[in-house]
Amino acid sequence: MKALILGNANFTGPDLISPAQLFPFFDNRAKLRQALDLTFEHVHAETFTEIEAACGEADVDAVFLRPSWQESPDEAERVLSKLKQENPDRKLIFLDPWDQVNSRFFNVLPYVDRFLKYQRLKDVTRYQQPLAGGTVITDYLVNELGYDIGDWYVGSEVPAGYESRIGTSWNVTLIKRFKQELLRRPMIWQPKIAKSIDVFCRVSYGVRGSHDWYGRYRQAAIAAIEPLEQHYKLAVNGEYVGDRVISSRQYFNEIRRSRIVVSPFGWGETTWRDYEAVCYDCLLIKPQMDHIDTQPNIYIPGETYVPVRWDFQDLEETCAYYLQHPEEADRIIQNARRVYKSYFEQGQFVKTVEDLLVA
Repeated sequence: MKALILGNANFTGPDLISPAQLFPFFDNRAKLRQALDLTFEHVHAETFTEIEAACGEADVDAVFLRPSWQESPDEAERVLSKLKQENPDRKLIFLDPWDQVNSRFFNVLPYVDRFLKYQRLKDVTRYQQPLAGGTVITDYLVNELGYDIGDWYVGSEVPAGYESRIGTSWNVTLIKRFKQELLRRPMIWQPKIAKSIDVFCRVSYGVRGSHDWYGRYRQAAIAAIEPLEQHYKLAVNGEYVGDRVISSRQYFNEIRRSRIVVSPFGWGETTWRDYEAVCYDCLLIKPQMDHIDTQPNIYIPGETYVPVRWDFQDLEETCAYYLQHPEEADRIIQNARRVYKSYFEQGQFVKTVEDLLVA
């Protein structure tokens, strides 16, 4: 079987999400060939014009395509309907570029075999329900906390009867640095990193002056943590784009030395920080994630992470509790690491690709 992988796989550019979504194909190339007899070619094609040209020249059984989020939904529908009509037996698997659980590309659902999100609403029937701003997060902020989000909206109508085609792919955290950190074998002489910081939460507020809900929500998280400073050592702050307070080197140095990592929602629910917390043996505390499906699933409440209320009213006391009960924190930390690590050890990416191709 032959496949064509379309999208941006270049980690040196500003967009790191696209190459992170495509990286597992390259990382598992030999395993895909051995287990599924699957070979693939990659073409850098982000626009639907480029995608159309690449598909037209390809003699393949399946196409995995990951366009730019900036592309037009109308152009997406034009190209994908044409490709499906010309090759009805060829699998078209759409890797959605939107970080949110919603998408502006649901209009292509009738023309693709699977529409994959790296984080998806667990109950796909909820995609038929109207949400302020198009996401569960923004709907909560508007209707429960009274946020004014203006005309901010990420979403599109799901054609009736096609919601079952919305599936879960794999999280963007299957990249090399996470995998190496999880699977490395510490040398006997290598000292364990001392946990000298109690709570870590270094976050971006977005663009200064934009007044996005994103920055305001994260400011609420920081405000809820700050009272802990009376009794605990914190590495907590927010910064605007362009106003760098700490370097990347300091960020990673601090997170490695932290007992707890607090990870508020970003533009979507899951963040790089969630999986960094697991890699570096920190307790992940985060707004409750029961509505989300993602793989690897490190969001089992009380088992692999600690959920808190979306308004952060219980965040301070939750952090204090687990700092005072380190044995309970350690149990959850070890469970999360085991779950994340097993995804790689059991070859779950290859199994996911197999399910997509045989369905």
